[in-house]
Amino acid sequence: MKKYQQLAQQLTEQIALGVWLPGDRLPSLREQVISSGMSFMTVSHAYQLLESQGRIVARPQSGYYVAPQPVKLRQPAPPAQVTRDEAVDINTYIFEVLQASRQASMLPFASAFPDPRLFPLQQLNRSLAQVSKTATAMSVIENLPPGNAELRHAIARRYALQGMNVSPDEIVITAGALEALNLSLQAVTEPGDWVVVENPASTAPCRRWRGCV
Repeated sequence: MKKYQQLAQQLTEQIALGVWLPGDRLPSLREQVISSGMSFMTVSHAYQLLESQGRIVARPQSGYYVAPQPVKLRQPAPPAQVTRDEAVDINTYIFEVLQASRQASMLPFASAFPDPRLFPLQQLNRSLAQVSKTATAMSVIENLPPGNAELRHAIARRYALQGMNVSPDEIVITAGALEALNLSLQAVTEPGDWVVVENPASTAPCRRWRGCV
């Protein structure tokens, strides 16, 4: 299979996964050259192939867009079911870390909170003020699990630009890093498994491990 055919197949799979929806604008030829590392001619041939297959359409002075798909090409597999695992005792480690954190001369690597002076507070305040003026009741519902659909599509497209085909339905937006870690551990570990971590590390994940492994 030639390179332009490989790229065309990759984009076809992304469209089938829902990474690119009907009407979405695909990355420009220049953007695709940068992200794929292929030549301009190769990318151009791939887009022309997709256009001839009716998967995308070209709009003058605008770019390439996903054409309406009469049939969904691929149905993502349902997520695997996971069960809650047994706990392990890590209280001793947590207490040792907390005790060391009380020393003024210690740099708290175990803390999960960065220096607040690093926060872009002005930009955050402006963003919060802008959102509060336009927020609706439906905007709250849209962010319930598995997360905002528009954000999940944006993440899937970011993966696509890196050459990875990930369906938006396989992406879950969590309330924070700890929830993401908890879900990840439930998905890949079983009762009695060993979990290797760096030290020093934040104590918050350790508390989560008790309910996962």
